[in-house]
Amino acid sequence: MAATANPYLPPSPGLQPRHWAAHAKHLRNRMGATLNRMGLERTDFTVISNDCWGQALYEELGLPNRTPMIGCGMHAECFLRFLGDIPGYLAMPLRFISVSRHGSVNRLRTRRESWPMAALGDGVEIHFLHYKTEAESQRAWEEGCRDLNLDRIAVKFTVDKDGASHKHLAMFDRLPFERKLLLSAHPHPEIGCAVQVPDYVVNGAMMFRRSLRYFDCGHWLNTGEIRRSTARVLVNRVIYARGV
Repeated sequence: MAATANPYLPPSPGLQPRHWAAHAKHLRNRMGATLNRMGLERTDFTVISNDCWGQALYEELGLPNRTPMIGCGMHAECFLRFLGDIPGYLAMPLRFISVSRHGSVNRLRTRRESWPMAALGDGVEIHFLHYKTEAESQRAWEEGCRDLNLDRIAVKFTVDKDGASHKHLAMFDRLPFERKLLLSAHPHPEIGCAVQVPDYVVNGAMMFRRSLRYFDCGHWLNTGEIRRSTARVLVNRVIYARGV
């Protein structure tokens, strides 16, 4: 019979140190999540994001999802059109498609396992990147639509990917949302809601934690104001484990 490790003894050489390092990383990230959940005046907000950044926000802060944009993303052009009439597009049925209007999307789908795609109205595409079937994509979309709050929307646009151009940045800047955020690897001083993330990554979930080192997410959700240097931001830079 194999011997079991004694939890009261110091870790032995080999895999144990890595286990403790992973445990410490997890604790640091949990502390960061608690810090960023503290002070939220309301938790019934809906985050509309062009990638998984919004889903990571709900999961990290331990809040119920109130958005249809879970496990999916949009090309920059489609996302800006969607933001121009959110209630109108949400009232339209999903129409699943096999070919995207964007050539870059079609090329990517030939190089990796394809994912379900759907269109709304005049061709606004939703890419269900984290789903296998149209049925589960449809179910997730409908559940998100049922719980959203159109009276308290926060919109986030990560650029430097998905066909985003300077034209799209300017269009986003003109949108009349009280809470909007633009994330980029590059500085955009001409856009008041822009936050530069020097350690930018394409992955939206990873970008969530990284972005917290450069702006106060809780204050933004409460007020719509972008604050880039607060006590919470400084603590996030220390607490959140690197490599995420």
